[in-house]
Amino acid sequence: MGHLSRGHGVYGKLQKRLDRFMIGAPPSREIFEILKLLYTEQEAFVASRMPIIFSSLSRISRLTGVGMQELVPLLAGMAEKGLVMDFERNGRSFYILSPTLLGFFEFTFMRVNRDVPQERLARLMWEYVHENRDVARKILSGETPLGRALVEEEALGEGVHSQVLTHETAAGIIREAKKIGVGLCYCRHLREHVDDGCSYAMDVCTAFNAGASYLVRRGFMREVSKEEALDIFSRTKEEGLVYVADNVKRRPSFVCHCCGCCCGLLGGMKKLRLENVVATSSYLAKIDGGKCTGCGLCVKKCQVDMITLVEDGRGRRGEVDSRFCLGCGVCVAACREGALMMVDRGERVITPDSAMEKYLMIAIEQGKLGNLLFDDFTSLPHAVIRNVVNAITRVKPLKDYLKKEEMRSRFLQVLVAR
Repeated sequence: MGHLSRGHGVYGKLQKRLDRFMIGAPPSREIFEILKLLYTEQEAFVASRMPIIFSSLSRISRLTGVGMQELVPLLAGMAEKGLVMDFERNGRSFYILSPTLLGFFEFTFMRVNRDVPQERLARLMWEYVHENRDVARKILSGETPLGRALVEEEALGEGVHSQVLTHETAAGIIREAKKIGVGLCYCRHLREHVDDGCSYAMDVCTAFNAGASYLVRRGFMREVSKEEALDIFSRTKEEGLVYVADNVKRRPSFVCHCCGCCCGLLGGMKKLRLENVVATSSYLAKIDGGKCTGCGLCVKKCQVDMITLVEDGRGRRGEVDSRFCLGCGVCVAACREGALMMVDRGERVITPDSAMEKYLMIAIEQGKLGNLLFDDFTSLPHAVIRNVVNAITRVKPLKDYLKKEEMRSRFLQVLVAR
């Protein structure tokens, strides 16, 4: 598919660079139009040469050939648009190129912005993520999901409730957060520009910790207290939305309040029946056939359409598709007969410890480990080594070996030390 990048000049190079991320950017008509609407040619040039991991101003200057005095305002402008994320550590600024999903796609629609053609961008992004099935499969198919469902604590019985870990609930994440930001739901705001959208709450997209610091500082979100965050979560719980969090244990960067009609992740599950788009909680919805009256309320409430009504000889009864049940507990609150309950899946769902570990696992699974370790895309030696490493990780026995905990720990030490 590399031929699709030809003829797009610097934007073709930028698409290839974005596709090197763990979250890819497969070539298509839509992605090139999106890039041309969001990036100036100079921004596209700099972005096409930026490394994968957080980098200092001096390293970006060396890789791009752009002087640091010129880079500072350029990168600041890109950060204001959500194309680059900037953070400060020990008095020094570090920058990372925003990926497509969980990146500048969302940032573009977390606020009303008349400086960009949001209606045109919305249509292009909707076509790219929701209507282009080949793109959706390439981005969403994988063994390590980008997000994970949180279980509603009220849906758990007393015996199960005591087993819940802090990172598995919204209250636990809020309690441990250092900073919290709230902005417009990207998915529902984008959908409003495409058609009539839906009636679910809009100003509810929630970021935490370092992610919240960047988004609040750059005007994509407003900072809120823990009390206000809890109120927002309570409101969306009443609406029957699903909490989808960053798929990490420590310092998660986001929790989305998802509906099946607008969310790209839940939509991938519904339309394409893709497994592992969202990691499930460690719990599973179970229906007591003796109590179920077949009213269908749980069917209507399930945001991923994984509950159906079936005839069992005694009448209609609800049935849960356990392969795709998120374990969120939304259906439990809908049942008036007390026929639904959350039960332990029987095995603890494994969650990456940190964002770096999550992306390392995805890189190994997708044959992109070389991109993460050798991310100077202007260097011929890096290119040679990168291609060798990527080829190795596509051999299944070697891939399985690299995914072992001891090997992941070694790679993480290398990445942290850079």
